[in-house]
Amino acid sequence: MQDLLEKCLYYKGEESCPAELKALGYNGIWYYEMLWVERDDLRDENGFNMLEYKHYGLTPFNENDGTPMTLKALLFNRHMHWTGGWGPENDVKSFKQWYLENYLAKRR
Repeated sequence: MQDLLEKCLYYKGEESCPAELKALGYNGIWYYEMLWVERDDLRDENGFNMLEYKHYGLTPFNENDGTPMTLKALLFNRHMHWTGGWGPENDVKSFKQWYLENYLAKRR
């Protein structure tokens, strides 16, 4: 489990989201990272999220940034669920922007 936690930017094994992350609005990301660590199916390279991620042509997107592709696929799926619906091209573009400007913000 420790090797999975090291891949997460926000979830570090806590039982609940830390107050400072909640205050910054990162509780959703924390939650999805927690699910990714706890559920084997969300790390399945042949699972639905990965098939969707590949279908939308995102496989080469920031592939060497240290975030596992299965985690990016989960984040893409959730991004589409909460903010998508404006067409595939726009959904992919908005995910890339969100990922670079918001998710990776902690890594800077």
